[in-house]
Amino acid sequence: MKSRIYSVSFLFVFVSSITFIVSSITLTFCSSSTTDSKSSEDYKFVQRLNLIRVGTSKMTWELYLGTGGYQKLEEKVLGAFDFSPSGIESGIENQFVSAKLEKKDGFDVICVRSKLSDFDFKQDILPFVELEFNCGDKERFFGFGSWADYADATGRKRLIYTQEQHVGGEMTYDGKIVDNPWPFGELLTYFPVPFFVSSQSYAFFVTGFDPIVFSICEDGKVWKVKVFNNSATFFVFGWKEKPLEAIEKFTAIVGRQKTPPMWTFGNWIDAIGGQQKVENVALFLRENKIPSSAIWTEDWAGGFRRTEDIYTIEGWDEEPSYELYPDIKSLSAKLHSLGFRFLGYFHHVIGKNKKAFSYFQQNELLLKGKDGRTRFVFFIPEAQDVGLLDLENPKTREAIKSIMGKIAALGFSGWMADFGEWVTPDMISFSGKTGWQLHNLYPYLWAKLNREFWEEFSPSDFVFFSRSGFTGSWVFSPVVWQGDQNTSFERLDGLGSVIPLITSLGFAGVHSVGPDIAGYTSGVLSPNSDKELYIRWTSLCAFLPVFRTHHGVTPEKNWRFTKDSETLSIFRKYAQIHIKLAPFFFKLAKEGEQKGYPAVRHIFLEYPDVVQFIPEKLEVIEQEFLLGGKILVAPIVKRGEAKREVFLPPGKWIDFFSQKEFDGEQKGKFLEVEIPLGEIFVLVKKGECLEVFDPVPDTLNQTQNAQILGIDDVQIKEICF
Repeated sequence: MKSRIYSVSFLFVFVSSITFIVSSITLTFCSSSTTDSKSSEDYKFVQRLNLIRVGTSKMTWELYLGTGGYQKLEEKVLGAFDFSPSGIESGIENQFVSAKLEKKDGFDVICVRSKLSDFDFKQDILPFVELEFNCGDKERFFGFGSWADYADATGRKRLIYTQEQHVGGEMTYDGKIVDNPWPFGELLTYFPVPFFVSSQSYAFFVTGFDPIVFSICEDGKVWKVKVFNNSATFFVFGWKEKPLEAIEKFTAIVGRQKTPPMWTFGNWIDAIGGQQKVENVALFLRENKIPSSAIWTEDWAGGFRRTEDIYTIEGWDEEPSYELYPDIKSLSAKLHSLGFRFLGYFHHVIGKNKKAFSYFQQNELLLKGKDGRTRFVFFIPEAQDVGLLDLENPKTREAIKSIMGKIAALGFSGWMADFGEWVTPDMISFSGKTGWQLHNLYPYLWAKLNREFWEEFSPSDFVFFSRSGFTGSWVFSPVVWQGDQNTSFERLDGLGSVIPLITSLGFAGVHSVGPDIAGYTSGVLSPNSDKELYIRWTSLCAFLPVFRTHHGVTPEKNWRFTKDSETLSIFRKYAQIHIKLAPFFFKLAKEGEQKGYPAVRHIFLEYPDVVQFIPEKLEVIEQEFLLGGKILVAPIVKRGEAKREVFLPPGKWIDFFSQKEFDGEQKGKFLEVEIPLGEIFVLVKKGECLEVFDPVPDTLNQTQNAQILGIDDVQIKEICF
């Protein structure tokens, strides 16, 4: 095979291959059982394809501080062959590649297989398949999983490789990064999805769990998709009136997020530091009439102070920390009597200091390196080397489920199922997969294991929440949270990133979502949270499906609803609003389970003509969202500001709080609104009704306490605007 060797950065810095066009191709027709006729829309899309490329690349990689969470990848293309796609409707077949286009169940399927054999995943020599398409005039591309900059990825690269999210980063109003995020200076994501929706009435999906790179019209002429495997299958879905149609088709194939129990939408409050402190938080909530349905406790297995300010949790083990929680079953019973569910914490790594470690190590239940020994990585949160559970080994799954069963029996109704992104390329699984093949699959397996456990232990009445994921992992995860934002207003990793992270993931149909209120990462690379940040973040989360607090890295220094009377009053107000809206959130989740629709929607999903205002008004549009098609939410996400520009979609809208009427007219319009600290701009489409609880409950659980208003004490009614 002829080779052209050169080095390129795998993280958003790519160079086109120097290759040649193979013009003599044997064509064969690929028939379909559904229909072999092509609509004009399909034909137009096929005509966009102008290049098929196959080849091999030598991959190199490095870890930041030896962790598995941050991996910088680089690629050297060893050689590649380019082919004209002319006649792909009938099929392409030669000594290097086979490619065909089929019509199945109303959408197009493009199958490409490389016949090159000089690759070896264990030696980091990966095959690839790449397609190149022409960009449409003024075409915009939305989705690709959860991204902190924009749901609209036009003009950008998207690396489909799950990682710890970058830390920090600022961006100008026109989308230029001016303060590079840590550690590599590039955007990273916990939850990539190789699926996008185009403004030109189609959507595109790549099957499988391979590393993938999309280059989206960076030169204004072509967009590319590069899959690191020797075969790839691409689905093309059409839509007519709304992009939601394409999401419905996509999720019908890969699966839809299930509806969690009603109490999921009833506010979760974090509490750590030991049995008495957790109980005190629960009592404070009830005494101060702050509605909440769950207490979640990260440090049930232990915690320690790494510094005077930084508190580190111990993850999980065979039993709880009796030092912090001497009688955790009685704590659970106390919380239940107060109308709370009790939630905990688990992850998929295990350190040598854990009681369970020797069993997992001796029975070879951890991922190995190429030398056949356990592959350890440095785990920053616990400051020690850890092994990763080999989730492809059935004995590993049974062992961790057994431990989960012992812990759940202490009175837990779920937990944070943390991490999922730490598989390194040199790891080898029980089935023989390399890290390249396992990396994007791992968060899927981790979510699947948690789902299997809970459906066996407590069917239909549990919640766990995941931060990392990949295609279809949402089928298992009842809730997805947006990972570790900085406790700041930063655009790329603070409050300013929350809405894009959620709306971009919404294009995959994920409906039950919500971030850490006021962020998580503080004290090192970010300042501690303050009053302004806490109040702005709280008001936003009142209008997201899951309302959940977090103490952050520096719990004693971060702001909290208990800090002063004004914060407490505002927090109570928004906690009451959120739990009152729980029936509406539950209805949106049901719609998501049935149709694949996200609850939190980018404006484009309901009003696709909004692209006429992009890119000029992209930042304005990306910092607001719709709940279903009924509620428009536009918060303040910048420090020190009390007014902002808002895009008002077509039609008439009613202010959620004041009942003032706004008119978006026929095409929608932009207006500037005042939003003082403690307020948020929320409109409801005129004529729409919302399902709410009346009166406002204290909890969405059943309770025998006459002083606590439980779910059996309230009714669902409609309020109309």
